[in-house]
Amino acid sequence: MSPAPGRPPGDRVDLPWTVPSWVDPVVRRATGAIGGPLGRHGVVGGTGLAGVAAAVTLLGTLALGLGVWRSGHCLMKGWSTPDQFWRACYSDLPVVHVSSPLGDRALPWVGEGAATGTPPLPGAVMWLIAQVSPAAGPGLAAQQWVFALWALLCVPLVAVAVVALVSMTPGRPWQAAMLAASPVLVLLAHVSTDLLGVTLMVLGLWAWQRDRPWLCGLLLGPAVLVRPFPLLVLVAIGLLAWRRGSPLPALQAVVGAALGALVVLVPLVAVQPEALSAAQQWWSQPAGYGALQMVPRLMGVTVPTEVTTAVVVAGWLAALGVGVWASAPGRSASRPELGVDQLAALMIGVVALTAASLSVQSGLWLLPFLALSTIRWSSHLVWAGAEALAFLTTWLHIAFASDPGRGLPPDAYALVVVLRAAAWSWILWQVVRTPRPGQRREPTSSPARTVSAS
Repeated sequence: MSPAPGRPPGDRVDLPWTVPSWVDPVVRRATGAIGGPLGRHGVVGGTGLAGVAAAVTLLGTLALGLGVWRSGHCLMKGWSTPDQFWRACYSDLPVVHVSSPLGDRALPWVGEGAATGTPPLPGAVMWLIAQVSPAAGPGLAAQQWVFALWALLCVPLVAVAVVALVSMTPGRPWQAAMLAASPVLVLLAHVSTDLLGVTLMVLGLWAWQRDRPWLCGLLLGPAVLVRPFPLLVLVAIGLLAWRRGSPLPALQAVVGAALGALVVLVPLVAVQPEALSAAQQWWSQPAGYGALQMVPRLMGVTVPTEVTTAVVVAGWLAALGVGVWASAPGRSASRPELGVDQLAALMIGVVALTAASLSVQSGLWLLPFLALSTIRWSSHLVWAGAEALAFLTTWLHIAFASDPGRGLPPDAYALVVVLRAAAWSWILWQVVRTPRPGQRREPTSSPARTVSAS
């Protein structure tokens, strides 16, 4: 008889959680570098969930270190165009710092080189980093300090996210490595400040699972100011709360989100109203990198900006419709009940396919959903491969304008964009369709529902 999942060969004693090297072929092979899969008498994780969280955090720290090493050329030579694209080491933080008022320790939205497209919270974070940086101005030292300070800040952000994920999935805590040890984290953590928003979203999901709707909203509100994906988490919370006939917690989360966003926005707008420029310009922006809507332009077809905006709005409405359909009670008596993260992942897939822009760092926002799921590393690595391909080819396509002989032409980049969209659709569908241990099937008739992030 084969051993049950989560148990070592020859041992029938139940364990509090699943050990990946016993059940996941990819992890089993990968452990060859450290002596092979955990044996039946192994004590890794013997200190409880805290030990697992510490081990996964260490993996995340190593991944972040690899990310810094990957950016080594720019860190030593500077972030200059087009060299930063050929070397695939571009980062918003040093580039925006020296090309905007941040170099003079001012907010980035007004003045020479104003970064008007920078969202409010990322702009505020880059401003705070500029305040503590020992070097100012447009020189290499200022770029190096800004990048280094953000790299250091990424470590506690990953640690906090890992602890929250382990807490949310006590039966499969090693799944948090889907965030901390992902190749996507290596590539994208230092490109922008999106990791801050990802961590806030994870904490919001944790607070919701712990029945703290006000705290959930206060965390998700600022996350929305980084990228709009957390809005879909709020929508999922509302839909599932409506389904269970208890809308008050969801209303509290929504009001908390508004308050959390205002805590960041009010001081910024009071000092510099242009901090809202990114939100004010979204409807007038043409299709950008990574989006399916950019494919016609890459193929030489001009699409009016109004059409692009209309598709974006239609995509959000379609995501809402899909969410309502997927959360409708009694749709299928044999369908597992979806959690908040699964419903949000489904809607994120719709929004991503119709987005006006899907930047390379957008992939970071999928990591928490993979960490809360039960998908295996083989699936994760297939998606991560598509993300890595999109990461490299985006820079090569941008550099095409500088040297067409070395850069990636538009038609080839269009193919990569389509492949990436397919990879997003596939991995998010895996998150939605793969049941969790203990996940309930939809009863034929029950007015009450339990809303869970896990």
